[in-house]
Amino acid sequence: MLTNIDFIIMFIYLCILIFIGYISGKESKSSDDFFIANRQMTWLPIALSIAATNISGNSFIGGPGWSYSHGMNPFMINIAVPFACFFTIWIIVPIIYHLKIISIYEYINLRFGEKTKLLLILHFFINSIIQVSSMIFIPSLFLMKMTGWSLNIIVPIIVTCSIVYTAMGGIKAVIWTDVFQMIIVWGSIFLIIFLAFREINLPFTEFLFKARDLEKLNTLNFSLTSTKENTVWGTLLGGSILWIRYFAFDQTQVQRVLTANSIKSVKRSIFTSAIIMNFVYFLLLFIGVILFFFYKGQNFQNSNEIMINFLLKNIPSGLLGLVIAGIFASVMSSVDSILNSMTTIFIKDIYEGYLKKDNTKRTSKSVTIISSLIFGGVITFFVIIGFGNSVRSILDTVGLYISYLVGPACAIFILGIFSKKINDNQASLSLILGLILGFIVASIIKINWIWNPFIGFFITILVCIISSKISNTSASNENKKYTIYEIIKNIKNKKYEENEKGYYLPGRLDKFSLATLIFFLLQYIFLFIIQK
Repeated sequence: MLTNIDFIIMFIYLCILIFIGYISGKESKSSDDFFIANRQMTWLPIALSIAATNISGNSFIGGPGWSYSHGMNPFMINIAVPFACFFTIWIIVPIIYHLKIISIYEYINLRFGEKTKLLLILHFFINSIIQVSSMIFIPSLFLMKMTGWSLNIIVPIIVTCSIVYTAMGGIKAVIWTDVFQMIIVWGSIFLIIFLAFREINLPFTEFLFKARDLEKLNTLNFSLTSTKENTVWGTLLGGSILWIRYFAFDQTQVQRVLTANSIKSVKRSIFTSAIIMNFVYFLLLFIGVILFFFYKGQNFQNSNEIMINFLLKNIPSGLLGLVIAGIFASVMSSVDSILNSMTTIFIKDIYEGYLKKDNTKRTSKSVTIISSLIFGGVITFFVIIGFGNSVRSILDTVGLYISYLVGPACAIFILGIFSKKINDNQASLSLILGLILGFIVASIIKINWIWNPFIGFFITILVCIISSKISNTSASNENKKYTIYEIIKNIKNKKYEENEKGYYLPGRLDKFSLATLIFFLLQYIFLFIIQK
Protein backbone atom coordinates (compact mmCIF):
# COMPACT_ATOMS: atom_id res chain seq x y z
CA MET A 1 0.00 0.00 0.00
CA LEU A 2 1.03 3.58 -0.47
CA THR A 3 2.65 5.58 2.33
CA ASN A 4 2.03 9.23 3.22
CA ILE A 5 5.02 10.36 1.16
CA ASP A 6 3.56 8.60 -1.89
CA PHE A 7 0.22 10.38 -1.42
CA ILE A 8 2.01 13.72 -1.04
CA ILE A 9 3.87 13.16 -4.32
CA MET A 10 0.61 12.30 -6.08
CA PHE A 11 -1.07 15.40 -4.61
CA ILE A 12 1.79 17.64 -5.74
CA TYR A 13 1.58 16.12 -9.23
CA LEU A 14 -2.15 16.89 -9.53
CA CYS A 15 -1.61 20.43 -8.24
CA ILE A 16 1.09 21.01 -10.87
CA LEU A 17 -1.33 19.94 -13.61
CA ILE A 18 -3.96 22.40 -12.43
CA PHE A 19 -1.35 25.15 -12.16
CA ILE A 20 -0.24 24.48 -15.77
CA GLY A 21 -3.89 24.69 -16.83
CA TYR A 22 -4.27 28.02 -15.04
CA ILE A 23 -1.13 29.51 -16.59
CA SER A 24 -2.08 28.22 -20.05
CA GLY A 25 -5.55 29.74 -19.93
CA LYS A 26 -4.55 33.04 -18.35
CA GLU A 27 -4.55 34.92 -21.66
CA SER A 28 -7.26 32.84 -23.34
CA LYS A 29 -10.21 35.07 -24.20
CA SER A 30 -12.22 33.32 -26.89
CA SER A 31 -13.35 29.86 -27.88
CA ASP A 32 -10.82 29.93 -30.75
CA ASP A 33 -8.02 30.36 -28.20
CA PHE A 34 -9.50 27.39 -26.35
CA PHE A 35 -9.58 25.22 -29.50
CA ILE A 36 -6.42 26.14 -31.44
CA ALA A 37 -4.22 28.11 -28.98
CA ASN A 38 -4.17 31.07 -31.37
CA ARG A 39 -1.94 28.96 -33.67
CA GLN A 40 1.14 29.78 -31.60
CA MET A 41 2.44 26.37 -30.48
CA THR A 42 5.92 25.17 -31.46
CA TRP A 43 6.78 21.71 -32.77
CA LEU A 44 8.30 19.98 -29.71
CA PRO A 45 5.36 20.38 -27.27
CA ILE A 46 3.00 19.23 -30.03
CA ALA A 47 5.18 16.17 -30.72
CA LEU A 48 5.28 15.18 -27.05
CA SER A 49 1.55 15.74 -26.70
CA ILE A 50 0.73 13.52 -29.70
CA ALA A 51 2.95 10.77 -28.29
CA ALA A 52 1.55 11.13 -24.76
CA THR A 53 -2.02 10.77 -25.98
CA ASN A 54 -1.24 7.41 -27.54
CA ILE A 55 0.65 6.01 -24.53
CA SER A 56 -2.40 5.27 -22.40
CA GLY A 57 -2.73 3.72 -18.96
CA ASN A 58 -3.67 0.49 -20.73
CA SER A 59 -0.24 0.46 -22.41
CA PHE A 60 1.49 1.21 -19.10
CA ILE A 61 -0.22 -1.62 -17.21
CA GLY A 62 -1.23 -4.06 -19.93
CA GLY A 63 1.78 -3.76 -22.25
CA PRO A 64 4.32 -5.47 -19.96
CA GLY A 65 1.76 -8.17 -19.10
CA TRP A 66 1.15 -8.85 -22.79
CA SER A 67 4.85 -9.17 -23.65
CA TYR A 68 5.48 -11.29 -20.52
CA SER A 69 3.64 -14.15 -22.23
CA HIS A 70 3.91 -13.19 -25.93
CA GLY A 71 7.36 -11.63 -26.06
CA MET A 72 7.89 -8.53 -28.23
CA ASN A 73 5.37 -9.63 -30.87
CA PRO A 74 2.68 -7.15 -29.62
CA PHE A 75 4.95 -4.34 -30.86
CA MET A 76 3.61 -5.13 -34.33
CA ILE A 77 0.33 -3.41 -33.35
CA ASN A 78 2.29 -0.14 -33.57
CA ILE A 79 4.48 -1.02 -36.56
CA ALA A 80 2.32 1.00 -38.99
CA VAL A 81 2.31 4.16 -36.83
CA PRO A 82 5.17 5.80 -38.80
CA PHE A 83 3.52 4.88 -42.12
CA ALA A 84 0.29 6.57 -40.97
CA CYS A 85 2.34 9.59 -39.86
CA PHE A 86 4.05 9.63 -43.27
CA PHE A 87 0.67 9.68 -45.04
CA THR A 88 -0.56 12.42 -42.70
CA ILE A 89 2.50 14.61 -43.32
CA TRP A 90 2.55 13.92 -47.06
CA ILE A 91 -1.14 14.40 -47.90
CA ILE A 92 -3.36 15.50 -45.01
CA VAL A 93 -1.42 18.20 -43.14
CA PRO A 94 -1.15 20.58 -46.13
CA ILE A 95 -4.88 20.23 -46.82
CA ILE A 96 -6.24 20.88 -43.32
CA TYR A 97 -3.64 23.56 -42.54
CA HIS A 98 -4.47 25.35 -45.80
CA LEU A 99 -8.24 25.27 -45.11
CA LYS A 100 -7.77 26.67 -41.56
CA ILE A 101 -10.56 24.47 -40.21
CA ILE A 102 -10.94 23.77 -36.48
CA SER A 103 -12.87 20.52 -36.69
CA ILE A 104 -12.03 17.72 -39.14
CA TYR A 105 -15.78 17.35 -39.68
CA GLU A 106 -15.87 20.86 -41.08
CA TYR A 107 -13.92 19.38 -43.98
CA ILE A 108 -16.45 16.56 -44.39
CA ASN A 109 -19.27 19.11 -44.44
CA LEU A 110 -17.48 21.12 -47.13
CA ARG A 111 -16.61 18.10 -49.23
CA PHE A 112 -19.82 16.05 -48.88
CA GLY A 113 -22.55 17.61 -46.76
CA GLU A 114 -24.50 17.27 -43.53
CA LYS A 115 -25.59 13.62 -43.79
CA THR A 116 -22.06 12.25 -43.95
CA LYS A 117 -20.82 14.78 -41.41
CA LEU A 118 -23.43 13.81 -38.80
CA LEU A 119 -22.83 10.08 -39.30
CA LEU A 120 -19.08 10.53 -38.82
CA ILE A 121 -19.64 12.72 -35.76
CA LEU A 122 -21.81 9.97 -34.28
CA HIS A 123 -18.99 7.51 -35.03
CA PHE A 124 -16.51 9.83 -33.29
CA PHE A 125 -18.58 10.14 -30.11
CA ILE A 126 -19.26 6.39 -29.85
CA ASN A 127 -15.61 5.59 -30.45
CA SER A 128 -14.38 8.26 -28.01
CA ILE A 129 -16.70 7.35 -25.12
CA ILE A 130 -15.82 3.65 -25.26
CA GLN A 131 -12.13 4.32 -25.86
CA VAL A 132 -11.67 6.80 -23.03
CA SER A 133 -13.73 4.66 -20.64
CA SER A 134 -11.49 1.64 -21.20
CA MET A 135 -8.41 3.88 -20.85
CA ILE A 136 -9.65 4.93 -17.42
CA PHE A 137 -11.04 1.62 -16.19
CA ILE A 138 -8.04 -0.73 -16.44
CA PRO A 139 -5.55 1.63 -14.72
CA SER A 140 -8.25 2.42 -12.14
CA LEU A 141 -8.33 -1.27 -11.15
CA PHE A 142 -4.60 -1.04 -10.54
CA LEU A 143 -4.96 2.17 -8.55
CA MET A 144 -7.70 0.54 -6.46
CA LYS A 145 -5.25 -2.16 -5.37
CA MET A 146 -2.49 0.36 -4.74
CA THR A 147 -4.49 2.93 -2.80
CA GLY A 148 -7.39 0.97 -1.33
CA TRP A 149 -9.78 3.55 -2.79
CA SER A 150 -12.95 2.55 -4.60
CA LEU A 151 -13.70 3.06 -8.28
CA ASN A 152 -16.19 5.76 -7.24
CA ILE A 153 -13.31 7.84 -5.85
CA ILE A 154 -10.53 7.17 -8.37
CA VAL A 155 -12.50 7.79 -11.57
CA PRO A 156 -13.89 11.19 -10.47
CA ILE A 157 -10.39 12.27 -9.40
CA ILE A 158 -8.94 11.42 -12.82
CA VAL A 159 -11.78 12.97 -14.81
CA THR A 160 -12.31 16.01 -12.57
CA CYS A 161 -8.65 16.97 -12.61
CA SER A 162 -8.60 16.55 -16.41
CA ILE A 163 -11.74 18.71 -16.69
CA VAL A 164 -10.29 21.45 -14.47
CA TYR A 165 -7.05 22.04 -16.33
CA THR A 166 -8.62 21.44 -19.74
CA ALA A 167 -11.44 23.89 -18.99
CA MET A 168 -8.93 26.44 -17.70
CA GLY A 169 -6.56 26.41 -20.66
CA GLY A 170 -8.14 24.49 -23.52
CA ILE A 171 -5.88 22.81 -26.07
CA LYS A 172 -2.85 24.77 -24.85
CA ALA A 173 -3.30 23.31 -21.37
CA VAL A 174 -3.79 19.84 -22.89
CA ILE A 175 -0.52 20.12 -24.81
CA TRP A 176 1.60 21.51 -21.97
CA THR A 177 0.21 19.10 -19.36
CA ASP A 178 0.87 16.27 -21.83
CA VAL A 179 4.51 17.43 -22.04
CA PHE A 180 4.81 17.31 -18.25
CA GLN A 181 3.02 13.96 -18.09
CA MET A 182 5.25 12.48 -20.80
CA ILE A 183 8.30 13.36 -18.71
CA ILE A 184 6.72 11.62 -15.69
CA VAL A 185 5.93 8.55 -17.79
CA TRP A 186 9.52 8.38 -19.08
CA GLY A 187 10.88 8.66 -15.56
CA SER A 188 8.62 5.86 -14.37
CA ILE A 189 9.55 3.57 -17.28
CA PHE A 190 13.30 3.97 -16.83
CA LEU A 191 12.97 3.54 -13.06
CA ILE A 192 11.08 0.26 -13.49
CA ILE A 193 13.60 -1.01 -16.08
CA PHE A 194 16.52 -0.13 -13.81
CA LEU A 195 15.07 -1.78 -10.70
CA ALA A 196 13.88 -4.91 -12.51
CA PHE A 197 17.05 -5.44 -14.53
CA ARG A 198 19.24 -4.93 -11.47
CA GLU A 199 17.56 -7.89 -9.77
CA ILE A 200 17.96 -10.42 -12.60
CA ASN A 201 21.75 -10.10 -12.27
CA LEU A 202 22.68 -10.75 -15.91
CA PRO A 203 24.97 -8.81 -18.25
CA PHE A 204 22.84 -7.05 -20.85
CA THR A 205 24.25 -8.99 -23.83
CA GLU A 206 23.72 -12.34 -22.08
CA PHE A 207 20.17 -11.29 -21.22
CA LEU A 208 19.48 -10.48 -24.90
CA PHE A 209 20.88 -13.82 -26.08
CA LYS A 210 18.76 -15.73 -23.56
CA ALA A 211 15.67 -13.73 -24.46
CA ARG A 212 16.28 -14.47 -28.15
CA ASP A 213 16.79 -18.20 -27.47
CA LEU A 214 13.41 -18.25 -25.69
CA GLU A 215 11.89 -16.42 -28.71
CA LYS A 216 10.95 -13.47 -26.51
CA LEU A 217 12.36 -11.05 -29.10
CA ASN A 218 10.41 -12.55 -32.01
CA THR A 219 8.16 -10.02 -33.70
CA LEU A 220 7.99 -10.75 -37.44
CA ASN A 221 5.45 -13.45 -38.21
CA PHE A 222 4.90 -13.80 -41.99
CA SER A 223 2.07 -16.30 -41.63
CA LEU A 224 -0.85 -15.83 -44.03
CA THR A 225 -3.29 -17.33 -41.51
CA SER A 226 -5.78 -14.55 -40.82
CA THR A 227 -6.67 -15.83 -37.35
CA LYS A 228 -3.14 -15.37 -35.98
CA GLU A 229 -2.37 -12.29 -33.89
CA ASN A 230 -0.08 -9.49 -35.03
CA THR A 231 1.18 -10.99 -38.29
CA VAL A 232 3.24 -8.81 -40.62
CA TRP A 233 0.44 -8.71 -43.21
CA GLY A 234 -2.39 -8.05 -40.74
CA THR A 235 -0.54 -5.24 -38.97
CA LEU A 236 0.61 -3.74 -42.28
CA LEU A 237 -2.82 -3.70 -43.98
CA GLY A 238 -5.28 -3.49 -41.09
CA GLY A 239 -2.85 -1.56 -38.90
CA SER A 240 -2.21 1.07 -41.58
CA ILE A 241 -5.94 1.79 -41.93
CA LEU A 242 -6.34 1.84 -38.14
CA TRP A 243 -3.54 4.34 -37.61
CA ILE A 244 -4.26 6.49 -40.69
CA ARG A 245 -7.78 7.01 -39.42
CA TYR A 246 -6.31 8.00 -36.05
CA PHE A 247 -3.50 10.32 -37.09
CA ALA A 248 -5.01 11.84 -40.22
CA PHE A 249 -8.73 11.98 -39.41
CA ASP A 250 -9.21 11.86 -35.63
CA GLN A 251 -10.03 15.19 -34.01
CA THR A 252 -7.63 14.54 -31.10
CA GLN A 253 -4.72 14.67 -33.55
CA VAL A 254 -6.05 17.15 -36.12
CA GLN A 255 -6.63 19.75 -33.43
CA ARG A 256 -2.96 19.69 -32.49
CA VAL A 257 -1.99 20.25 -36.12
CA LEU A 258 -4.01 23.45 -36.15
CA THR A 259 -2.32 24.87 -33.03
CA ALA A 260 1.10 24.99 -34.73
CA ASN A 261 2.71 28.29 -35.67
CA SER A 262 3.73 26.98 -39.11
CA ILE A 263 3.14 24.01 -41.38
CA LYS A 264 6.84 23.17 -41.04
CA SER A 265 6.35 22.85 -37.26
CA VAL A 266 3.40 20.52 -37.81
CA LYS A 267 5.38 18.16 -40.01
CA ARG A 268 8.39 18.14 -37.70
CA SER A 269 6.17 17.42 -34.69
CA ILE A 270 4.39 14.47 -36.34
CA PHE A 271 7.70 12.96 -37.49
CA THR A 272 9.15 13.33 -33.97
CA SER A 273 6.03 11.91 -32.31
CA ALA A 274 6.19 8.77 -34.48
CA ILE A 275 9.69 8.03 -33.21
CA ILE A 276 8.89 8.84 -29.58
CA MET A 277 5.65 6.87 -29.58
CA ASN A 278 7.10 3.63 -30.91
CA PHE A 279 10.25 3.96 -28.81
CA VAL A 280 8.19 4.32 -25.60
CA TYR A 281 5.85 1.48 -26.60
CA PHE A 282 8.87 -0.74 -27.33
CA LEU A 283 10.28 0.02 -23.86
CA LEU A 284 6.96 -0.80 -22.18
CA LEU A 285 6.90 -4.19 -23.90
CA PHE A 286 10.59 -4.71 -23.12
CA ILE A 287 9.72 -4.35 -19.43
CA GLY A 288 7.54 -7.46 -19.80
CA VAL A 289 10.49 -9.45 -21.18
CA ILE A 290 12.67 -8.30 -18.27
CA LEU A 291 9.94 -9.27 -15.79
CA PHE A 292 9.74 -12.74 -17.38
CA PHE A 293 13.34 -13.30 -16.26
CA PHE A 294 12.71 -11.51 -12.96
CA TYR A 295 9.88 -13.95 -12.09
CA LYS A 296 11.61 -16.90 -13.83
CA GLY A 297 8.59 -17.52 -16.06
CA GLN A 298 6.13 -17.82 -13.17
CA ASN A 299 2.48 -18.12 -14.24
CA PHE A 300 -0.02 -15.41 -13.33
CA GLN A 301 -3.80 -15.72 -13.45
CA ASN A 302 -4.16 -12.27 -14.98
CA SER A 303 -1.51 -10.57 -17.11
CA ASN A 304 -2.24 -7.20 -15.43
CA GLU A 305 -1.19 -8.70 -12.09
CA ILE A 306 2.42 -8.95 -13.29
CA MET A 307 3.04 -5.21 -13.29
CA ILE A 308 0.92 -4.67 -10.19
CA ASN A 309 2.81 -7.36 -8.28
CA PHE A 310 6.20 -5.94 -9.23
CA LEU A 311 5.32 -2.36 -8.32
CA LEU A 312 3.81 -3.25 -4.95
CA LYS A 313 6.70 -5.43 -3.83
CA ASN A 314 9.78 -3.88 -5.46
CA ILE A 315 9.36 -0.11 -5.71
CA PRO A 316 10.46 1.73 -2.54
CA SER A 317 8.24 4.28 -0.82
CA GLY A 318 8.45 7.72 -2.40
CA LEU A 319 9.49 6.31 -5.75
CA LEU A 320 6.23 4.35 -5.78
CA GLY A 321 4.38 7.65 -5.57
CA LEU A 322 6.27 8.81 -8.65
CA VAL A 323 5.31 5.64 -10.53
CA ILE A 324 1.66 6.08 -9.53
CA ALA A 325 1.89 9.64 -10.81
CA GLY A 326 3.23 8.14 -14.05
CA ILE A 327 0.14 5.92 -14.31
CA PHE A 328 -2.12 8.90 -13.63
CA ALA A 329 -0.15 10.77 -16.30
CA SER A 330 -0.60 8.04 -18.90
CA VAL A 331 -4.35 8.00 -18.23
CA MET A 332 -4.94 11.73 -18.05
CA SER A 333 -2.90 12.52 -21.16
CA SER A 334 -5.44 10.43 -23.08
CA VAL A 335 -8.51 11.69 -21.21
CA ASP A 336 -7.74 15.39 -21.62
CA SER A 337 -7.22 15.06 -25.37
CA ILE A 338 -10.46 13.19 -25.97
CA LEU A 339 -12.37 15.51 -23.62
CA ASN A 340 -11.10 18.60 -25.44
CA SER A 341 -11.86 17.09 -28.86
CA MET A 342 -15.39 16.08 -27.89
CA THR A 343 -16.00 19.64 -26.70
CA THR A 344 -14.59 21.05 -29.94
CA ILE A 345 -16.78 18.85 -32.13
CA PHE A 346 -19.87 19.70 -30.10
CA ILE A 347 -19.27 23.47 -30.21
CA LYS A 348 -18.13 23.79 -33.84
CA ASP A 349 -20.28 21.15 -35.53
CA ILE A 350 -23.40 20.85 -33.39
CA TYR A 351 -23.88 23.94 -31.19
CA GLU A 352 -22.80 26.53 -33.77
CA GLY A 353 -24.35 24.56 -36.61
CA TYR A 354 -27.77 23.76 -35.15
CA LEU A 355 -28.34 25.21 -31.65
CA LYS A 356 -26.79 28.67 -31.55
CA LYS A 357 -29.24 31.45 -32.42
CA ASP A 358 -26.79 34.21 -33.34
CA ASN A 359 -23.98 32.86 -35.53
CA THR A 360 -22.51 36.32 -36.08
CA LYS A 361 -20.98 36.28 -32.58
CA ARG A 362 -18.23 34.01 -31.38
CA THR A 363 -19.17 31.28 -28.93
CA SER A 364 -18.41 32.45 -25.41
CA LYS A 365 -15.76 30.68 -23.40
CA SER A 366 -18.31 29.91 -20.68
CA VAL A 367 -20.38 27.77 -23.09
CA THR A 368 -17.23 25.88 -24.02
CA ILE A 369 -16.32 25.25 -20.38
CA ILE A 370 -19.86 24.10 -19.53
CA SER A 371 -19.67 21.66 -22.48
CA SER A 372 -16.39 20.25 -21.10
CA LEU A 373 -17.99 19.77 -17.69
CA ILE A 374 -20.95 17.93 -19.20
CA PHE A 375 -18.76 15.59 -21.25
CA GLY A 376 -16.58 14.94 -18.22
CA GLY A 377 -19.69 13.98 -16.28
CA VAL A 378 -20.80 11.65 -19.07
CA ILE A 379 -17.40 9.93 -19.10
CA THR A 380 -17.41 9.50 -15.30
CA PHE A 381 -20.95 8.12 -15.33
CA PHE A 382 -20.18 5.74 -18.18
CA VAL A 383 -17.08 4.29 -16.49
CA ILE A 384 -18.63 3.85 -13.03
CA ILE A 385 -22.03 2.57 -14.16
CA GLY A 386 -20.90 0.65 -17.24
CA PHE A 387 -17.64 -0.88 -16.07
CA GLY A 388 -18.54 -1.06 -12.40
CA ASN A 389 -21.50 -3.39 -12.93
CA SER A 390 -22.59 -6.45 -14.83
CA VAL A 391 -22.49 -4.85 -18.30
CA ARG A 392 -18.73 -4.75 -18.33
CA SER A 393 -18.55 -7.76 -20.66
CA ILE A 394 -20.96 -6.01 -23.04
CA LEU A 395 -18.75 -2.93 -23.12
CA ASP A 396 -15.69 -5.06 -23.75
CA THR A 397 -17.51 -6.55 -26.75
CA VAL A 398 -18.55 -3.11 -27.99
CA GLY A 399 -14.91 -2.04 -27.65
CA LEU A 400 -14.01 -4.78 -30.11
CA TYR A 401 -16.62 -3.42 -32.54
CA ILE A 402 -14.68 -0.15 -32.74
CA SER A 403 -12.41 -2.00 -35.16
CA TYR A 404 -15.41 -2.38 -37.46
CA LEU A 405 -16.03 1.38 -37.40
CA VAL A 406 -12.49 2.40 -38.28
CA GLY A 407 -12.31 1.08 -41.85
CA PRO A 408 -15.53 2.62 -43.22
CA ALA A 409 -14.79 5.99 -41.59
CA CYS A 410 -11.26 6.07 -43.02
CA ALA A 411 -12.59 5.11 -46.46
CA ILE A 412 -15.02 8.06 -46.54
CA PHE A 413 -12.25 10.54 -45.71
CA ILE A 414 -9.97 9.04 -48.38
CA LEU A 415 -12.76 9.13 -50.97
CA GLY A 416 -13.51 12.73 -50.07
CA ILE A 417 -9.93 13.73 -50.72
CA PHE A 418 -9.21 11.72 -53.87
CA SER A 419 -12.57 11.23 -55.65
CA LYS A 420 -14.45 13.99 -57.46
CA LYS A 421 -17.49 11.79 -58.12
CA ILE A 422 -18.75 10.75 -54.69
CA ASN A 423 -21.51 12.93 -53.23
CA ASP A 424 -23.20 13.19 -49.84
CA ASN A 425 -25.88 10.54 -50.43
CA GLN A 426 -23.40 8.00 -51.81
CA ALA A 427 -20.90 8.63 -49.01
CA SER A 428 -23.45 8.33 -46.18
CA LEU A 429 -25.00 5.18 -47.69
CA SER A 430 -21.57 3.59 -48.24
CA LEU A 431 -20.55 4.38 -44.66
CA ILE A 432 -23.57 2.51 -43.28
CA LEU A 433 -23.31 -0.43 -45.69
CA GLY A 434 -19.54 -0.65 -45.19
CA LEU A 435 -20.04 -1.01 -41.45
CA ILE A 436 -22.79 -3.64 -41.77
CA LEU A 437 -21.16 -5.69 -44.54
CA GLY A 438 -17.72 -5.43 -42.94
CA PHE A 439 -19.10 -6.84 -39.70
CA ILE A 440 -20.88 -9.68 -41.53
CA VAL A 441 -17.84 -10.62 -43.65
CA ALA A 442 -15.43 -10.52 -40.70
CA SER A 443 -17.82 -12.63 -38.61
CA ILE A 444 -18.25 -15.26 -41.33
CA ILE A 445 -14.57 -15.77 -42.17
CA LYS A 446 -13.44 -15.68 -38.49
CA ILE A 447 -10.38 -13.45 -38.65
CA ASN A 448 -8.26 -11.68 -36.06
CA TRP A 449 -9.61 -8.20 -35.25
CA ILE A 450 -6.58 -6.41 -36.77
CA TRP A 451 -7.95 -7.28 -40.24
CA ASN A 452 -11.34 -5.65 -39.55
CA PRO A 453 -10.28 -2.08 -40.46
CA PHE A 454 -8.91 -3.23 -43.83
CA ILE A 455 -12.02 -5.26 -44.65
CA GLY A 456 -14.35 -2.39 -43.72
CA PHE A 457 -12.21 0.04 -45.72
CA PHE A 458 -12.17 -2.15 -48.84
CA ILE A 459 -15.92 -2.88 -48.74
CA THR A 460 -16.82 0.81 -48.24
CA ILE A 461 -14.66 1.87 -51.20
CA LEU A 462 -16.25 -0.85 -53.33
CA VAL A 463 -19.81 0.10 -52.33
CA CYS A 464 -19.07 3.76 -53.06
CA ILE A 465 -17.76 2.98 -56.55
CA ILE A 466 -20.75 0.76 -57.36
CA SER A 467 -23.29 3.28 -56.03
CA SER A 468 -21.74 6.12 -58.04
CA LYS A 469 -21.93 3.99 -61.22
CA ILE A 470 -25.55 3.02 -60.58
CA SER A 471 -26.81 6.50 -59.65
CA ASN A 472 -24.73 8.19 -62.36
CA THR A 473 -24.50 11.35 -60.23
CA SER A 474 -21.46 13.11 -58.86
CA ALA A 475 -20.47 15.79 -56.37
CA SER A 476 -21.35 19.40 -57.07
CA ASN A 477 -18.70 21.80 -58.35
CA GLU A 478 -18.69 23.48 -54.94
CA ASN A 479 -17.94 20.18 -53.18
CA LYS A 480 -15.27 19.24 -55.74
CA LYS A 481 -13.29 22.32 -54.67
CA TYR A 482 -12.23 20.35 -51.59
CA THR A 483 -10.64 17.40 -53.37
CA ILE A 484 -6.86 17.27 -53.39
CA TYR A 485 -6.66 18.24 -57.07
CA GLU A 486 -8.51 21.53 -56.64
CA ILE A 487 -6.72 22.31 -53.39
CA ILE A 488 -3.34 21.89 -55.10
CA LYS A 489 -4.42 24.35 -57.80
CA ASN A 490 -5.55 26.81 -55.16
CA ILE A 491 -2.33 26.49 -53.16
CA LYS A 492 -0.18 27.05 -56.26
CA ASN A 493 -1.89 30.38 -56.81
CA LYS A 494 -0.97 31.61 -53.34
CA LYS A 495 2.32 33.02 -52.08
CA TYR A 496 4.04 31.85 -48.91
CA GLU A 497 7.25 32.65 -47.11
CA GLU A 498 10.18 30.93 -48.79
CA ASN A 499 10.92 28.68 -45.79
CA GLU A 500 7.29 27.45 -45.84
CA LYS A 501 6.71 27.14 -49.59
CA GLY A 502 8.09 23.64 -50.00
CA TYR A 503 5.84 22.20 -47.30
CA TYR A 504 2.43 23.41 -48.41
CA LEU A 505 1.72 21.22 -51.42
CA PRO A 506 -0.14 17.94 -50.73
CA GLY A 507 1.58 14.95 -52.33
CA ARG A 508 5.03 16.52 -52.44
CA LEU A 509 7.75 14.59 -50.61
CA ASP A 510 9.69 16.80 -48.22
CA LYS A 511 12.41 15.90 -45.73
CA PHE A 512 9.94 15.17 -42.91
CA SER A 513 7.64 12.88 -44.88
CA LEU A 514 10.62 11.07 -46.39
CA ALA A 515 12.34 10.69 -43.00
CA THR A 516 9.14 9.25 -41.50
CA LEU A 517 8.83 6.72 -44.33
CA ILE A 518 12.47 5.68 -43.89
CA PHE A 519 11.93 5.23 -40.15
CA PHE A 520 8.93 3.01 -40.90
CA LEU A 521 11.10 0.73 -43.08
CA LEU A 522 14.03 0.75 -40.64
CA GLN A 523 11.78 -0.72 -37.95
CA TYR A 524 11.45 -3.96 -39.93
CA ILE A 525 15.22 -4.18 -40.37
CA PHE A 526 15.79 -3.64 -36.64
CA LEU A 527 13.18 -6.22 -35.65
CA PHE A 528 14.64 -8.73 -38.12
CA ILE A 529 18.13 -8.26 -36.65
CA ILE A 530 17.11 -8.75 -32.99
CA GLN A 531 14.92 -11.73 -33.89
CA LYS A 532 17.41 -13.64 -36.06
